[in-house]
Amino acid sequence: MVTMNAVVLDEWGGSLDVAEVEHPGPGPGEVLVDVRACGVTRTIENAVQGGLSDDPALTPRIPGHEAAGVVAETGDGVPDWTPGDRVLAYFYLTCGRCDRCRRGHQNQCVNFDGWLGVQREGAYAEYASVPARNLLPLPDGASFAEGAVASDGLATPLHVCERTGVDDTDTVLVVGAAGRIGIHLAQLAANRGAHVLAADVDDDRLAHVDDLTSDDVTPIDARGGDFAERAREATRFGEGPTVAVDTVGDLDTVRAAWDALAMGGDLVTLTTHHERSFAPQLADFVVKEASVVGSRYATMDQVVRAARLLADDRVDADYTTTVGLDGVADYHAALRVGETHGMGVLEP
Repeated sequence: MVTMNAVVLDEWGGSLDVAEVEHPGPGPGEVLVDVRACGVTRTIENAVQGGLSDDPALTPRIPGHEAAGVVAETGDGVPDWTPGDRVLAYFYLTCGRCDRCRRGHQNQCVNFDGWLGVQREGAYAEYASVPARNLLPLPDGASFAEGAVASDGLATPLHVCERTGVDDTDTVLVVGAAGRIGIHLAQLAANRGAHVLAADVDDDRLAHVDDLTSDDVTPIDARGGDFAERAREATRFGEGPTVAVDTVGDLDTVRAAWDALAMGGDLVTLTTHHERSFAPQLADFVVKEASVVGSRYATMDQVVRAARLLADDRVDADYTTTVGLDGVADYHAALRVGETHGMGVLEP
């Protein structure tokens, strides 16, 4: 039996251990990818803890989905990829046939079948076998680490900006701005002409945001019960942000972002924490004519365009740590207690 090394999760919420496993071969319609980089992120930590599925039949499992690499081998019925092609992985397992997929809204697939690294083996490994329709081209000029960042860490902010139409008339509040979604969203919104309020709760994290962003981004301390008031006061006319994006999922920060919101503004939520509910009074929606907007990952086109933004140096990829397979478990432990900023990248 041919083997490879991978990080294996024994059970949802359990330990992550490096193990020697059977080398995967591509089946019909699949592509074997030589993994060169994979993000080690809070989204995957959420999956590891059973936040996407806690079906015990799915474990043991190799997690990881924010991946870039090189095509090593193709299975039967795969005409579009050849060995040596540089590729990105698309997170969602979609059908490609429903109305939403055909219109290019793959993130809204009505026959959604789960996630890479959850319903099927992921990319915390030397090689991963991936459905051919889940692969996208990694543009020339983008490194593999940048591809890993683009596949979710920048693609998701791009979807947020396009869903809410962020432009130079907006002030955008980003809650959790030092995280991988927040830091790339702050950069992208500023590039689109918006004034950005980048909120976080730690001096080091706020300093990191300040170092990596332009003068159009204002770091703001989210600590304290007067955060909503201070966020409003930091806007040009004291009327509040027109777009507020919560990347944390904490109900206190969600409420503060809603309270800070300007007349006619949008509060965007994109976290997948279960059993948390946020419901303003119906009158609040009418009085401010404001909206709560859900944002679900990104389309395939947006993933590729995100990678091009990095390839063209229009956005800086914020990956602060690289680890090998034996460093993944420790990095997840740091994620769990909030001791990271930016993004960690596995280079198997």
